[in-house]
Amino acid sequence: LEMLNIKYTGSGPQCLAFCYDKSLVRGIAKEMGVPVPEGIYIKPEDKIIDLPLFFPAMVKPNFGDSSFGITQRSVVHDGVELINAITDIRERFGYDKPILVEQFLPGKDLTLGIIGNPPKNYIILPISEDDYSALPSDLPQICGYEAKWLPDSPYWQIKSVQAKLPEDTIHIIETCSLKLFERLECRDYCRFDWRLDAEGNPKLLEVNPNPGWCWDGHLAKMSSYAGLDYKDMLMAILKATEERIALSQ
Repeated sequence: LEMLNIKYTGSGPQCLAFCYDKSLVRGIAKEMGVPVPEGIYIKPEDKIIDLPLFFPAMVKPNFGDSSFGITQRSVVHDGVELINAITDIRERFGYDKPILVEQFLPGKDLTLGIIGNPPKNYIILPISEDDYSALPSDLPQICGYEAKWLPDSPYWQIKSVQAKLPEDTIHIIETCSLKLFERLECRDYCRFDWRLDAEGNPKLLEVNPNPGWCWDGHLAKMSSYAGLDYKDMLMAILKATEERIALSQ
């Protein structure tokens, strides 16, 4: 589309490439003072792995989206489970690139959406929380591959609800998400995934500059909390795109 000079909604190639690299986004966020979980980066050629000083931990592909490679086995509690999770990602998913190991945060699993183009015309959507109340207690509370692609999995029962959070927590999430939106050069719409630690402090997990537009997805649900139905959400994205293109000409 860029080569053909065809206008389109959403972020450009550079932003998409940046956000596809979870470790890169972590580094940019830390540089900006945005809180992130503790983490280590494991390259494919690494034969000796320094065990993290934090357990439980979350093991996931450094490159990827749509929860690729993230399953219930991704939450690990010791070195043996860590090695097994890495092997599972390598063999089951055929992933041969770097792996990111992060501190697993036990608090609320949150996401925030922005439609528009800061600093002027934009909407911050109400924060959504993944509701794990229907999930069996012996399973880790994550919204991973099983929740999105395996209808027979107990994870398919996860629902999204509007989050109830202290005002200072909302302020941190909104302020940091806006800063990242501009720093990463996101456009028109974006989603930011956060999670609370044991003390209730929010930490950034990922930035998704190309979240799904599906009628029952997180972006649509957050829009509904703001009083926008599905049609209104689509129109808001298209309007934001038209305004951005008009300003650039």
